[in-house]
Parts: sequence; C-alpha cells; structure tokens
Amino acid sequence: MDRQRQHLWLKGRSESTTQSYCRAIRDLQAYIDRDINEITTNEIFEFLDWRKQAVGNSALNTIVCGLKYYFRQVTNQPDRVVTVPIPRKSAQLGELLTTSELRQLFTAATSPKHRLVLSLIFGLGLRAGEVGRIRLHDFDAEHRTLIIRKAKGGKQRTLPYDEALRRDLIAHFRAEHPTDYLFTSTTRKSITGGISVRGVQYIVRTTSLRAGLTKKVCPHTLRHCFAVQYLNHGGNLIRLKQLLGHAHFSTTFRYLSYASPELKDIPSPLSFLFGA
Repeated sequence: MDRQRQHLWLKGRSESTTQSYCRAIRDLQAYIDRDINEITTNEIFEFLDWRKQAVGNSALNTIVCGLKYYFRQVTNQPDRVVTVPIPRKSAQLGELLTTSELRQLFTAATSPKHRLVLSLIFGLGLRAGEVGRIRLHDFDAEHRTLIIRKAKGGKQRTLPYDEALRRDLIAHFRAEHPTDYLFTSTTRKSITGGISVRGVQYIVRTTSLRAGLTKKVCPHTLRHCFAVQYLNHGGNLIRLKQLLGHAHFSTTFRYLSYASPELKDIPSPLSFLFGA
C-alpha cells in the first residue's frame, strides 16, 4: 500500500483519490486475507460482489479504479484486472435541497466553523477535499479571491467570494484563530494537514440531522445545489465549468436538466449587424 501511495503522490493525484485507491487495496487484502500478489482475478470478482452489497455504483467505480491502477501502474500486472468491468456512475444528482431547506441547514450550524464549511461548499461549489486543504495564504483579501490548489486532476483555479462569505470568514477567524490551515481537526488530522474529507462529511451530515432534513445530504449535495442555483440566477455554462473545476463540458451539461433559468430573448443578430 505504501508503494501505491508513493506512486499516486508522484503522479500528482489528490489526497482524496490517494486515500480511496489505497483503501481499495487494503480492503481487498483484508477480505481475502492473503498477500496481494497471490490474489487471483476470481477472488477480485468475489471481493467486488461483496462490496457491491454495501455501496453504490459510484463508490464501486472508485474501488475498481483503485484496483486497476494498482495492478496496471504499480505492479505491472494488467492481466489481473483486464476482465474487471468499470461500473457506470449514475447520471442522477440525487435529491437537491430547496431554498427553504438550505436556509434550515444553515440555521442549524452550531458554530462559525460549521457555518463556514457549508458556505464554502454551497457558496463556491467546492469539493469536500478542497475545503479541508484550504490554507490562509490561499486567500487574497484585497481582491476577494480564493485559490484552490491541487484540486482534482492536479489543477488550480481562482474563485471570487462575496460579502456573505467574508462575514462567515471573519466569524470563524474570531472563534478559531487559525494560523496556517483554515480548518483544523479536533481529533485526527488529515495526512496533508487541515481536516479530512470524512471530517467535512461529518460536519455536513450532523448539521443536516440537526436541521431535521429528511433528504440525504452530503457535501456533494451542496456542490450540486450551487451549480443549479448558479444557472437559475443567470450564470452561464462556460463560467460554471471553470468555477467547478470540471475537465469536460459533459460533466457540467448535466446541470441543465435540473436548472430552471429565466429565459430572455435577445434581439435578432440582424439588428446587431445593422444597428437597428
């Protein structure tokens, strides 16, 4: 597993991807209870059948990708996984929160820290791992921007933030007095500092339960809500792709099925041509 982690680190993969891929190998070894290099393809299928009983297609997809990466890239044994299919991820976003439910959620935040976690995900469309790794020097207070470093795919993007998020930042600073990472764990720290993905997930989940919401809410739910609300309020797809850090437009296009923007007609291009 250390070899897998080192390989992923040198490839520039995110901490979230590294943890997920290493967990896939660790769980496979624990299930078969034998050295990883002695495990057969049939046993890999048996392990995946077992995991499928507990996780959805998206999580199973990550497990399969982790196993394929290990046997193809790390140990150069592609024949071990060549017949293992990659599960299709669902194109559905899951249940989105209404405006009323979003207000309930934010009202239920018990601390400035928890409120700011919600604000960063819903206000900027961040991923859970991106929230946990934010450092103070990533902010430009003068221009009100936040740099997201080492995001998915090793990319970097700069996001503007507004007065509402600035107020939540100030409240968090007064309560927590951060000195390096914006958020720090009160229990176990993330390997790279800050708080882990699970830590962010815990904050969102417990706040949702406290708010009395019946829908299943995770960090990605708020990221989806950001995208749909952005389109509903007049945002365009090209800018949304940049804000979310998507590699492909196909990923961004799916939000059109959930958005209901106010459609406004513009004059005919003929009018622009002749200045009519």
